[in-house]
Amino acid sequence: MTLQDIQSASLDILKVVDKYCKEHDITYFLAYGTLLGAIRHQGFIPWDDDIDILLPRPDYERLLNEFDVPGFKVYNAKDPDCWLTYSRICNEKDTLVKTTSPWYKGTYSSGLWIDLFPLDAVSDDPEEFKAQYKRSLDAYLETVSIRRRKTKLDKDFGRERNSKTIMHRFLHPFRHFQSPLPAKNRLLAEMDSCPKYGSTGHVSMLPCPEPRWEWFPIEWFSSSVPVKFCDVELPAPVGWKELLTMLWGDYNQLPPVEDRHPKQTYLRNFWL
Repeated sequence: MTLQDIQSASLDILKVVDKYCKEHDITYFLAYGTLLGAIRHQGFIPWDDDIDILLPRPDYERLLNEFDVPGFKVYNAKDPDCWLTYSRICNEKDTLVKTTSPWYKGTYSSGLWIDLFPLDAVSDDPEEFKAQYKRSLDAYLETVSIRRRKTKLDKDFGRERNSKTIMHRFLHPFRHFQSPLPAKNRLLAEMDSCPKYGSTGHVSMLPCPEPRWEWFPIEWFSSSVPVKFCDVELPAPVGWKELLTMLWGDYNQLPPVEDRHPKQTYLRNFWL
């Protein structure tokens, strides 16, 4: 699949999810690079190769438990066979994705996906929040490190990527045999310990934390506003401007040319 194929197929998944959410009164928001693309490019960031959405915790759980559309599969982070700390909805009917960083019990392929991230209520005390966020970040980085060492050689990835696989095996021989589940379960426990959604003035996305502190006022997500994304209008959080400024500063500033490339080099995407 070309980058344009990946974007088009990913958008098709998002349209299915958007239709389902509207029909079942489930709240979600465009998030991270997908939100940035909507505001800055009225669609994908030209070099972006994935889609991210955020859902308040109650809506996140509903979507995972209720979504049932033929040809699409939900991978729930709470599934003990899933090595992710967040969830995905995959197109299993006509796409195939190979990975060198397995995320489902040693399986090296799946359908193309969009990522689902929960918004959890967190403490209004900045020090308490930082302590929880740091624990979450440490657990997340451990799961990623272990998954990235569980690589295998595959002709579809070419010499350069396979050379990295051999290097990872050599430098981290024991990581290949470790399970990411203990670290993942620590992170899930952190999220389970969060207050009830709406009971505090702040929310955060804990399952895939960045080194920056993502401590968001809940009013940024109190409602949505429609924004253009390619040929459809999709929901952005009402506080999208404040959110993008927190995450990127001057979000209209393009990155250097050398950084304008797809980030998921550990994937190869195919039509079935």
